[in-house]
Amino acid sequence: MTRLAFELKGRVEAVLVAANFGSILSTSVPKIQLIRGHGVRGDNHAGVRLADVREREFLSFEFSKGVEIANHREFSAVSAEELAEVAQAMNLSKPVPHGCLGENLVLSGIPRLTELPAGTMLFFRKDEKRIRTAVLMVWAENTPCQGPGEAIQEKFPEIPRLALLFPKSAIGKRGIVGSIYASGNIHAGDTVVAKVPRQRIYNPE
Repeated sequence: MTRLAFELKGRVEAVLVAANFGSILSTSVPKIQLIRGHGVRGDNHAGVRLADVREREFLSFEFSKGVEIANHREFSAVSAEELAEVAQAMNLSKPVPHGCLGENLVLSGIPRLTELPAGTMLFFRKDEKRIRTAVLMVWAENTPCQGPGEAIQEKFPEIPRLALLFPKSAIGKRGIVGSIYASGNIHAGDTVVAKVPRQRIYNPE
């Protein structure tokens, strides 16, 4: 069993659902329902996932696109602090609006959220006496692409070329994706506790 290295505590600033098919935008709601083996209820990324061009290692082993694979993007989370850094790098006059990155959670208080290692578990509390049953498992960094930049561009039409500027500005600050470890609800304003496992650098030599 993986041993715990340490834990970090933060806050859920917002919870969101991307419910409009074909749109990256997500909308703030009071709470989200997370279903193990499925994802965020009503979200575009929930459910079965089929291999596409992003699965480079998978396809390089002579698999074809369209094969059903594990959905390690059942949720996505971003850091309020990292979004502020992205906004500064893009010379925006105000923070990146929630929802432009298609995120399901906006968290604060977790340093370098995007760098959380695979296997980190996210737990949630309503208060010191009551826990939420939802538990999330971090899978990987969510790498930046042009889609969120286009959404940000619509919010700041007076600033040109934001869509092209976003991917570079958001490197290492785009947030995380992962799967639902246990079902339950998460509310805006909840406390989040990140339990970070011990890490060992693999060296085959």
